[in-house]
Amino acid sequence: MYMLNFLLELLKITVPGVLVFLAAYYVMDKMVKNDERRRYYELKKETAKALSPIRLNAYERYALFLERVNPESLILRVQLPGMKVRDLHMALLSTIREEFEHNVSQQIYISQDLWLVIKNAKESLVQFVNTYSEKVPDDLPAIALSKVLIESYNALENSPIDIALNVLKAEVKAF
Repeated sequence: MYMLNFLLELLKITVPGVLVFLAAYYVMDKMVKNDERRRYYELKKETAKALSPIRLNAYERYALFLERVNPESLILRVQLPGMKVRDLHMALLSTIREEFEHNVSQQIYISQDLWLVIKNAKESLVQFVNTYSEKVPDDLPAIALSKVLIESYNALENSPIDIALNVLKAEVKAF
C-alpha cells in the first residue's frame, strides 16, 4: 500500500511536469520556426533589394544587345567602304558573336526562358546572315549583301529579335 501511495504521489508530480514540458517545447518550437521564417523573409527581402538594380542592368544590357545586332544597326556599324560580300559576311558574324559574348555573364540575372529566347534569337540571326550571304556572290560589293539582308529581315513578320525584345519587356514588367 505504501508503494502504491508513493507511485500515485510520484505520478501527481511527474504528469503535470511532463505536460508543462511538452507545452513549453511546443511553444518554443513554434517561436523558433517563426523567427527562422522571419529572418529568411528579411534576408530574401534584402537580397532582392540588392539584386534589383543588377537585374535591371542585365535586362538593359540584353535589350541593348538585341538592338545592336538588329541587321539595320549592325550593318551600319560594321560595313566599311570597299568591303566585299565575303568581308561583310565575316564581319557581321564576328560582331554578333562578340556582342553576345560581351553580355553572356548577365544570364545569371535573367530567367532561363528569357535566356533561351535571346540565345535562339542570336542563333537565328547567325543562320539568317549565313543563308542570305550564300545567295549573293562573294566578289560583289558589300552593299549588295546589305540590301538583301535589310530587305529580307524587314519582310519577316515576327523577327527573332522582336520576339526576344517582347519577351524581355514582358519579364521586366513582371519584375
